[in-house]
Amino acid sequence: MKAMGRRIWDILPLMAWVGLVAVCLYALTPTQWRMLGDGAATLAVGLQAPRESIEYWQHAKQYAASPSDGSPAFPTVYTGELYDASASVIPPKGDGGGAVSEEQLGGEAVVGAVAIKNSSGVSFDFEALLKAGVSLGEATDGPQVLIVHTHATERYMSYYAGYYNDDDPVRSTDNAENVTAVGEAIAQELRAAGIGVIHDTTHHDHPAYTGAYDRSAQTVSAYLREYPSIRVVLDIHRDAIMRDDLTKVKPTTTVAGQKASQMMIIVGATSTEERPNAYCEDNLRFGLGLHQALEEAHSGLMRPLYLVDARYNQGLKAGSLLVEIGTDANTLSESLVSGRLLGKQLAAMLAR
Repeated sequence: MKAMGRRIWDILPLMAWVGLVAVCLYALTPTQWRMLGDGAATLAVGLQAPRESIEYWQHAKQYAASPSDGSPAFPTVYTGELYDASASVIPPKGDGGGAVSEEQLGGEAVVGAVAIKNSSGVSFDFEALLKAGVSLGEATDGPQVLIVHTHATERYMSYYAGYYNDDDPVRSTDNAENVTAVGEAIAQELRAAGIGVIHDTTHHDHPAYTGAYDRSAQTVSAYLREYPSIRVVLDIHRDAIMRDDLTKVKPTTTVAGQKASQMMIIVGATSTEERPNAYCEDNLRFGLGLHQALEEAHSGLMRPLYLVDARYNQGLKAGSLLVEIGTDANTLSESLVSGRLLGKQLAAMLAR
């Protein structure tokens, strides 16, 4: 009996620590849970493949401290110079692959400076919507912009030579070379303007691609509950266009002497009883205004605004847009230029 008593006394400190840890875990916010999960995943990679873990941390340098607006930490994003196609190692043309066609895609303006492709089956008075202007609500304390990536592993080219090879990867879980780097370029411009932003880099499309929009909807909904101050939700993607079976299209323009990937704003017009989209016109007004401002400031930067028979989670919040920045034939450096231009223009719009 005395021995049992001694054993209980021996484990009491351990029980106290377990209780304290449980209380701390219970108090974590959804954002903190996600960060804890990211840390655990990185530790697991390090235990299974130490060399890959070391190379990742050397490549990403280090996680920056979370900004004061509550944004999650994000690896240091490299400057465009490190992704300059002229400085990249260009592999020789292999037996497979095909050509890359560098083009500036556009269309006849439908209203103002905005070209529109309407495949939604719904008619809109674009002139009236553009004239009504953008309404994103009043700014309050807390983050104003949420940036997510439903297809976060979409990767860009690392070189430009007028061709591509079959073994050029089009997806990557490395945030230093996929579309999340462009999302961070947008976020950095917003932060520089004093606008609170959350940039979520969850890989909703990895390891499973199917169901990515359902998973990103859960992420967006969690942030909207936690931060009612959010006024804008951007889902940033990288497009892919084939001119024919072997030719990839690289939509590009030049801004201040720099090549920039063309961008396309997508607005979902689908609304059903099961999945309503009460914010379609709000989002369209926002898309029209943002497109016009970007095109007026940088002629040729925008591809036609695309209205589609889909929803893309835009029924969750007014001020939601999907933006395609470049294609899999553009380089990351070109897309980072475009991301910064988008961030600066959105910052100006939110400051009004």
